[in-house]
Amino acid sequence: MRIRAYLDNNATTRLAPEALAAMMPYLTDLYLNASSSAGELMGAARPLSQAKRALGQLFGDETAAGRFFLTSGASEANSWALHAATFGRSAGHLVASAIEHPSLLSALDALAALGWDVDLVRPRSSGRVEPADIAALLREDTAFVAVMLANNETGVIQPVAEIGALVRDASPAALLHIDATQAVGRIPLSLDGNLVQADLVSLSAHKFHGPNGAGALFASGDIRLPALVHGSQQDGRRGGTPDTAAAAGLAESARLAQARLPLMDRVQALRDEFERALLERVPHAYVLGSGAHRLPNTSSFVVPGISADQLVETLALEGIVIASGSACSSGTTAPSHVLTAMGVDYEDAKAALRVSLSVETSAEELGLALDAIVERALAPA
Repeated sequence: MRIRAYLDNNATTRLAPEALAAMMPYLTDLYLNASSSAGELMGAARPLSQAKRALGQLFGDETAAGRFFLTSGASEANSWALHAATFGRSAGHLVASAIEHPSLLSALDALAALGWDVDLVRPRSSGRVEPADIAALLREDTAFVAVMLANNETGVIQPVAEIGALVRDASPAALLHIDATQAVGRIPLSLDGNLVQADLVSLSAHKFHGPNGAGALFASGDIRLPALVHGSQQDGRRGGTPDTAAAAGLAESARLAQARLPLMDRVQALRDEFERALLERVPHAYVLGSGAHRLPNTSSFVVPGISADQLVETLALEGIVIASGSACSSGTTAPSHVLTAMGVDYEDAKAALRVSLSVETSAEELGLALDAIVERALAPA
């Protein structure tokens, strides 16, 4: 089936041709084990350092390259971040926003079952997590605080620097973890700016036109990461034969993400025009998080009365790819945990759709999706 309009870039992005080209030599000629003597001698390990250096540059500090540890993606990195905060401790206090990625929430559930005290902070109706609400829960024994930089469903950007400053004052021993997965390549990132308070930062390459199965965890200079997967690789922090092809793709996609950041102004203009036209043609629809600071590529909206899941499936059969709720929890019958945490009622949460753009998105694709959504939204019941 041919894809006519791809508008689910918060779920995954198309692998950039440049990233694929960078990967190919390590899938064909330089397929050696990067940890072997021959592999190191012949350059098979080169992508590992290149990926870390490119991430340092993307995050505004090339000297931080050695503090990025390559992973299979943000889900692994999120679990690793929690492991860093809880390793060697039998119990304590953990805080996270209620809108975190399911991989982190599931890890928190597992720790709660082991006796850890877990508090989840709901956002306001705008989708924004208020720093004061985090601060009200901080304790002397708080070991970990997690707030994602930008939400995958609504695109709402969280005040992580302000939250981090409060964590430092109230719980100085706590580690602050920022899941930056959705923000990479969409807004500027700086380890000395919006991430200055972060101890740990996770990301996935496939969100910015890199390969699936590649990601990283950043650990600040004060953090000694305990191994989650034991072995000699990556200074003994993460064992296993490294995927050099994935690292090469990650390096190239990180370079592209940095170079393409100015194109996000065009992406935001396309998103804003889509929302304007939608609300004009479907007056009873409304945009979630519209009053908050959002990613330039994301639109989450409710069309009351429709079944979002059914509409997504119908449009997919027509080659138009959008999302309902989070792709990471597809297949469930419950509405999005993000939307319910925001206070969206059950019926509206089941009628919520998301379109997410990339630098490759065209006005024609958005027009196809808009016409198809409007047709179904205005169809007689």
